[in-house]
Amino acid sequence: MRSAREMSRLADVFLAGGTEGRFYAQDLRRAASVSHRRLADMLAQMRDLGWVDREFDASTSDGRPYYMLTEAGRRELA
Repeated sequence: MRSAREMSRLADVFLAGGTEGRFYAQDLRRAASVSHRRLADMLAQMRDLGWVDREFDASTSDGRPYYMLTEAGRRELA
């Protein structure tokens, strides 16, 4: 049950970002109120399902990834 609530909160964050929403993991973690480890598990699951994609930000020195909801993810989670 807890994981369903966490996934719902994460989905809400992604959906609130609209079609152009791009999020760093730390921002997702804070907004969805989940632990770093749990967020990593949920993002991996969502990527495996094709709901979320990631790109690496070349403008940051560490090239950290940001995540965005795919069209398939938007249809599934809306």
